[in-house]
Amino acid sequence: MGRDVEKVFIETVRREALFPGGSRVIAAVSGGGDSLALLRLLARFSNHMDWTLSVLHVDHRLREGSGEDACFVCSLAEEMGLPFRLLEPEGPDGGSAEGEWSRIRQAVYEEEAAREGGLIAVGHTASDRAETLLMRLMEGSGLRGLGGMDYRGRGPVRRPLLDLTSGETRGYLESLGQRWLEDPSNLDTAMLRNRVRLEVMPRLEGVYPGAVLGLARAAAGLSDWRRTAFDAVEEAAAGLTGSDGGAGRLDRGEFEALPGAVRRALLWELAGRPRKGRLELEKTEKWLSSGGRGSRDLPGGTVLEADREEIRFFPAGEEEVE
Repeated sequence: MGRDVEKVFIETVRREALFPGGSRVIAAVSGGGDSLALLRLLARFSNHMDWTLSVLHVDHRLREGSGEDACFVCSLAEEMGLPFRLLEPEGPDGGSAEGEWSRIRQAVYEEEAAREGGLIAVGHTASDRAETLLMRLMEGSGLRGLGGMDYRGRGPVRRPLLDLTSGETRGYLESLGQRWLEDPSNLDTAMLRNRVRLEVMPRLEGVYPGAVLGLARAAAGLSDWRRTAFDAVEEAAAGLTGSDGGAGRLDRGEFEALPGAVRRALLWELAGRPRKGRLELEKTEKWLSSGGRGSRDLPGGTVLEADREEIRFFPAGEEEVE
């Protein structure tokens, strides 16, 4: 017997305090199964929770037919009596890398949340969380990457479906007689996530039924530990003596007294939280711990300068001039 999707959803929302009563909730809806289940579940509880609900569709115009998706979502919002907003942000210069589009989408979410005074609900599920954990394991990620998909995303972003699988969200829509759209790019196995989703996850479920939810629970535990680790990093970052000429300054003796994991996380924080470059940060931490002095370029463009007393961090192009 399957789980009660509505019960799992509202328990997650309440346990994680994602949308307190009276919140203005902006549902980011692509038209796919997960985001439509998100919209239907939010609407199901909006009166009970006193939410003010609206619909946001972001069209990146990366493929033909994307305008039809926008029309589909707009029509559904009108049918449900919900305000609808369509945004078509400009793409990144020189290509459409996934990371750049993610950054643009995050900026859109933050702007909309500020404009509406609300929170952004996105449709990431336990399936997405499990896939992300496997991908990060294959990449050799640390705690930051392994616990990266949390109930609370950056800024106003919230993920209330993380305890439900994609199979459950689609089953819920079928029970409502709600049609959804399938993005053909999700079948493109040139993308790592699609290969994991279409080829790896079904095999894992065949070997160990319930593997998806098990991996998602493991990711949730890692997210809890990541938050604990970040608290330690923030406490360490409070030891910065301020800035001078654009440079953050850290007492070297205090830095070297920190646990190694905190030192590495602190370097990542002061480098501007770059998406890649973990190995380079580890090399830098070892170099500092062994007494290294001089200058090093960190991932993301930050420049680190170290002498016997201090470690200084400069944004790209703002190195200290003698």
